Amino acid sequence: MKKILSIAALSGVLLLGACGEDDHPAEETRSTEIIETEFTSPATSEPGEAMTLSVVVTQGDELVEDADEVVYEVWQSGNREEAEMLTAEHVGAGVYESEATFDEEGLYIVQAHTTARSLHVMPKQEITVGNPDPDSIVPDDSDDSESNVDMGGHGH
Repeated sequence: MKKILSIAALSGVLLLGACGEDDHPAEETRSTEIIETEFTSPATSEPGEAMTLSVVVTQGDELVEDADEVVYEVWQSGNREEAEMLTAEHVGAGVYESEATFDEEGLYIVQAHTTARSLHVMPKQEITVGNPDPDSIVPDDSDDSESNVDMGGHGH
């Protein structure tokens, strides 16, 4: 009789364990592939003209519709200390957008800080505004661009 009760109890534990797995399938099947953020915004603009900053966020072949955060950091070359942060809105199909207006001619750097599925990437795009004097352009030599940082389940 004790063996039957033990087997019944063990079966119940296994059954409950199986139910627990079904309750959270997304956690069990979440991809371990890196996330990618690809700019789709134009590489040129005119001074004072509003433009849309846009990226598509993917993980493998899947569009990421649930990014925790996409924020554009925007600065004119050589003036990163004066960078402006613009929060992007999810508009569908893995696309995240924000509006920007560049008041002066020059080379601008846009870095898309993207946090999704416990990973963080920060790709950059250069945008040439107007016809800037080449001597005014300071090369961006920072090395904080494209990388997948595992956030370990914590936000940025």
